[in-house]
Amino acid sequence: MKGRDGSIVIAVLLLVSFAFMVSPAVAEWHGGKALVMYRTWSPSDGWVQYNYKTSYNWDSFRAELKEQNWSVDYAKHVNTTMLSNYDALFVLTPRENIPDDEARAIINWVLEGGQLVITQNGTGTYANEITGTFGITFDGYRLKMKMTNFSTHPVTTTPFTLTEVRGVTARNISVNGTSQQIGFDKKGRCFLAVNDTAGKGVVVAIGDEYMWSDWMFNCNDNEELLDNILAYFKRTCSVPEFTTLTFTIPVFGLLSVVFLLLRRRR
Repeated sequence: MKGRDGSIVIAVLLLVSFAFMVSPAVAEWHGGKALVMYRTWSPSDGWVQYNYKTSYNWDSFRAELKEQNWSVDYAKHVNTTMLSNYDALFVLTPRENIPDDEARAIINWVLEGGQLVITQNGTGTYANEITGTFGITFDGYRLKMKMTNFSTHPVTTTPFTLTEVRGVTARNISVNGTSQQIGFDKKGRCFLAVNDTAGKGVVVAIGDEYMWSDWMFNCNDNEELLDNILAYFKRTCSVPEFTTLTFTIPVFGLLSVVFLLLRRRR
């Protein structure tokens, strides 16, 4: 009997040792951290449409992110290491070819669980370099975007039920695979799409970004669309971080129980 007791103790000790050797898993939730791409003009740097970091025309957008309890950083360029620190990335309308290494870093980040909002207006279809991987394609140009029909999806219903979202110089969207079209104009053209199974991540694609400028932010349900996206990201990504400590505490508890049982049997 003593030999069996000793084996139990040894097994538990090995389990504890293993816990210390295990590296912490990558956290899937950073408490609501967003990264927004931006550009500057003097000197010219960055590949998205506007200076979303400091331009006065984007004050409402920046303020709403903070009001929804997201901490926000801004970057002109990204890489794999940088992206690993964030829960959400906003790529608001690329206006030139995206550097290959940055596009690949964003794609891989989404596949590993990142949550991406990406828009493309009439300046081109550069966003397809990223969204094509996830079955979303920006194509036909429209002078304006006016979505009045919405499919049922958390992005269109929670916490706000969208009835109308407006933008300008838009691109309509086609999808394939697991992507869904969820926002349409009265003629059935899609300007809002989502892929909920983009690897482990989520992609929300919109045919314009200007609906979040100060000129249009409070028009119709433009602000509510942003709030719905942020709320959806929190629900889909807010999982507890797994660390060596969270694994070790239960093991020590088990070890204590084993020793108590052994003492009572003597």
